[in-house]
Amino acid sequence: MSGMTIRRGVGEGARPGILRSMPGLQSTLPLLRRLIVPAMAATALQQDGSGIDALAEVVRPLVEAAAAQGVRVSMGLADVSAPGGTSVVVGSTGSYNPASTIKLALLAAAMRQVDRGLLSLEAPISISPYMVVGGAGTLQRETMPFTTTVEEVIRRMVVISDNTATNVLFYQVGIPTVRALLDELGLRTMRFNRQMFPGDRITEPQNVIDAADTIELLRAIYTTDLLSESSRGRVLQWMRDQEVDTKFGAVLGGEPVAHKTGETGNVTHDVGYFLVPGRETAVAVFTEVTTTTEFSEAGRIGNPIVQQIGRAVYDALTGGRASAGQEPAMCLLAPASPWRLPVLESGRFLCRPCRG
Repeated sequence: MSGMTIRRGVGEGARPGILRSMPGLQSTLPLLRRLIVPAMAATALQQDGSGIDALAEVVRPLVEAAAAQGVRVSMGLADVSAPGGTSVVVGSTGSYNPASTIKLALLAAAMRQVDRGLLSLEAPISISPYMVVGGAGTLQRETMPFTTTVEEVIRRMVVISDNTATNVLFYQVGIPTVRALLDELGLRTMRFNRQMFPGDRITEPQNVIDAADTIELLRAIYTTDLLSESSRGRVLQWMRDQEVDTKFGAVLGGEPVAHKTGETGNVTHDVGYFLVPGRETAVAVFTEVTTTTEFSEAGRIGNPIVQQIGRAVYDALTGGRASAGQEPAMCLLAPASPWRLPVLESGRFLCRPCRG
């Protein structure tokens, strides 16, 4: 096949004489592999029905490249277009500080209580000054005491990652309820043990998450009877309304993506659904920047990695057909520019600007 010939030509099978006669080519081989292999996998995804396995090959070079730069990455994927779809984790299988991605566990537990008639979205909630914490959110700017509804608290928790809203809902739903749900789903790593910004006096273990459990939670929300159709629809709408746009949102704005971000210390994550019709996929990207403990520096390094992986997966699912103004993630002919995912066209791997 021509794709395999291209791979051998720039890889281990290339003739030494040719490499010696082209100064600088040998040093570019790792870059070429990272560019061409994802493009070939994306082409394979369009041609066969393997789906998740092909997607894994799209992201594997990006995960490996990040690891070489001191960024630990876990990438989870699951086919949620139908019940029983396959799933895979690429990269690290270890756990992470979840930051705000753990809020999805609380979201699922709360909406399940709504379905069971144990919690009403219209019920009022009064927020006292002692409940207010820092970080993301807008409730901390309201005049206290402040009264709102359960639905508005949940919406703010998801859409703007409001930490005060999260804690208020956490008190309402309760740690045992969240733990019981995670246990019922067989999630052995994911744990929501403590509130956001718990302070120095909290003795409970830290919250923890991994890609495998996250993918299974996302699958349960989307494809099983864990939630009613109405509650599932609300969850997806809140996630589609996500206002934190530093990761998937930075490169997939306007696309059918429903997601929840998380970032703290030296970790930065994004998880959710790429709702490509007929190829709906649960996606989870967790990163830990091991070269720094400084928050802004970790974001500067980690956020582009999450963006590149998200863009690569989405382009593979759609064949590179993105909305106007959104470009693929890499380009073979412009390596000095931010990477753009190449698409095979007339035997060449080019991004949209170079193809045009």
